[in-house]
Amino acid sequence: MARTVVVSDRLYTIHDLLELNEERWPRFEVLGGTLMMSPAPAPKHQIFGDNLQTLLTVAAPRGEAVITASHLRLCEDETGMVPDLLVLHPGVNLERTYFEAEDVLAAVEVVSPGNHKNDRIVKAIAYAEAGIPFYWRVELAPFPGQGEDRLPVVLVQEHTGDGYREVERLTAGSVGNVTRPFPLSIDPAVLLDPAWQRTLLSR
Repeated sequence: MARTVVVSDRLYTIHDLLELNEERWPRFEVLGGTLMMSPAPAPKHQIFGDNLQTLLTVAAPRGEAVITASHLRLCEDETGMVPDLLVLHPGVNLERTYFEAEDVLAAVEVVSPGNHKNDRIVKAIAYAEAGIPFYWRVELAPFPGQGEDRLPVVLVQEHTGDGYREVERLTAGSVGNVTRPFPLSIDPAVLLDPAWQRTLLSR
């Protein structure tokens, strides 16, 4: 199983990421000056992320941009992430080399088996401390708190002032509804289908 590698030979910043991430993979992020390197995700991770980007783009009511693999500065140069998806507030300049936390309506992470601690805990704390209103976490494999829910599961979490609280959940097997950051309906199981976007476009 591929895992995130932590590099702490010196103090890194988001400006280092702009150079290190010229190649798509591995992906580098920085937390408190410590560099983290993540391997390429599994194909179903990428398929789900691509389909979710399309779904969010279609559902966005005010033209919110939904972008993938972009640099996000979190309050200080020494902390920068590259979320799987970012939902930006309308009107944000898309030509920037990196985005600020105040540009972001929601951050989305699809949990990888070798990176689950970062996605479930570390990044959630970092996004919350930066004041990002919503955090979507996608679980493709069994996880704590799953209960009887079928996979994949999308957990919608809202900033409460001192962290995130789960407010809505989408589970595979039936069409569910969420309202944050904006309304949409989907059975998350269909987002694992490589042909789903063609089905959407043919409607």
